[in-house]
Amino acid sequence: MNLRLDEDFIKEFEELAEQENLDRSALVKKILIEGLQKERLNFAVQKYILKEISIEKASELAKMSLHEFILKMSHLGIPSNLTLEDFKKIR
Repeated sequence: MNLRLDEDFIKEFEELAEQENLDRSALVKKILIEGLQKERLNFAVQKYILKEISIEKASELAKMSLHEFILKMSHLGIPSNLTLEDFKKIR
């Protein structure tokens, strides 16, 4: 994968990489992985909030266990659409 970045942006990566004692490519990889995980979670939460997918499907999209997904939503202050039947599935 090739990617063109502004020189100022590259300098920011270099500065942060130095502060974190990483080489630039390791930092970019770390940021991409974290960003992808965050984007995946955001997408899954939005689809769930809009009631386009079930909570099980949302947890799959987020690549989290159902328990982790529910906890994450709770930490984000997002109310769930869970029913008593949903809670029974979790156990």
